[in-house]
Amino acid sequence: MKPIKLHSTYSMVTETYALHVEYSYYYDSGDYYQPPEEEVEIKSVYLDDMDITDFYWDWIDDRLDDNIYEHARGQL
Repeated sequence: MKPIKLHSTYSMVTETYALHVEYSYYYDSGDYYQPPEEEVEIKSVYLDDMDITDFYWDWIDDRLDDNIYEHARGQL
């Protein structure tokens, strides 16, 4: 299987806010010699219409990481 690279947006929408994380996802299933490999690269983060990418890196990154990986895997 050849490597997969996709671009998508993870969104969390509630009654009071909308959070959108734009990311790139890379997945390679590997082979006999190389193990599987995956990587998510965050491109930008918006809270409603405000760019909070720097705030995301400073305070939120670890809390959303698993959710973004699950979202990316669901896009395959």
